[in-house]
Amino acid sequence: MKRVVSIVLLAVSLLFVSCGKEYDYEICVGEQIVLDLQSSGPSTGYVWHWDKHDDVLDTISHVFSPYDESFSGNPGIEHWTFVGKRKGSTTIRMLYKRTWENEIEDSREYSVNVK
Repeated sequence: MKRVVSIVLLAVSLLFVSCGKEYDYEICVGEQIVLDLQSSGPSTGYVWHWDKHDDVLDTISHVFSPYDESFSGNPGIEHWTFVGKRKGSTTIRMLYKRTWENEIEDSREYSVNVK
């Protein structure tokens, strides 16, 4: 009896896992995704870089908005806008680092399905 209950519980837990969200973003061709990533500011040398370019997505803008515009060197948000180019799935991998250094300070990954 315990074995039957265990099998039923396992089947139910697998059902809940498979019903989870498969992608972070689902868009249609031509639609946009905007990622807002915290940044210490370009004057520090640290900026977000898109690590993987493919034919499913393209960037259409990358803008830094400081929290306080009254002085330079202020931290803020980097706004990355992507557009779906063709149907398919991909992963946006963002790396936070200085361009001239190999060391990665932070990274983020977002799964995307373009319909």
